[in-house]
Amino acid sequence: MKRLILPFLLTLCFYIESIFVDFLPPGSFGVDWILVPHFLIVLFILMGIFYFRNRTLIYAAIFGLLFDIYYTEVIGIYLVLFPVAVYVASKIVKLIFSNIFTAFIITIICISLVETIVYGMNIFVLQKSMDLNEFAMNRLVPTLILNAVFFLIVYYPFNKLLLNRKKEELNE
Repeated sequence: MKRLILPFLLTLCFYIESIFVDFLPPGSFGVDWILVPHFLIVLFILMGIFYFRNRTLIYAAIFGLLFDIYYTEVIGIYLVLFPVAVYVASKIVKLIFSNIFTAFIITIICISLVETIVYGMNIFVLQKSMDLNEFAMNRLVPTLILNAVFFLIVYYPFNKLLLNRKKEELNE
């Protein structure tokens, strides 16, 4: 039963992202902010930092493919970006000491990279029109704020779960 807790939480986050978008459409706050919840990426980055990297990469690839199938017009972008974000986060944390501050900064950097690459793909592949300034002010900054708040809410309980789960798996 304990082995199912991480896939369950990841699946729950997968669905919560779509529910969140339904409850807070663009323009909810009286401005044209586009809030993009990347709750799943936040959990993957924390897993990449505090859990087994290779197992996290597998989870990230599977959920990236599911994300592409259900939510995007460009199949394969999240299949690649989720594992890349996990890999980058796990490599950065090997260079510096991991704590809440460094995990927070790494998460913000990875989400910024993912959002910027998705923006680039939307511009080049789908021919969507949004200039860089509009993207930064109406999509990137609100997205980073939203995901930063989510990070601060889930960091301690999810970190504790990951460390306990890792300890149990090493002792098996």
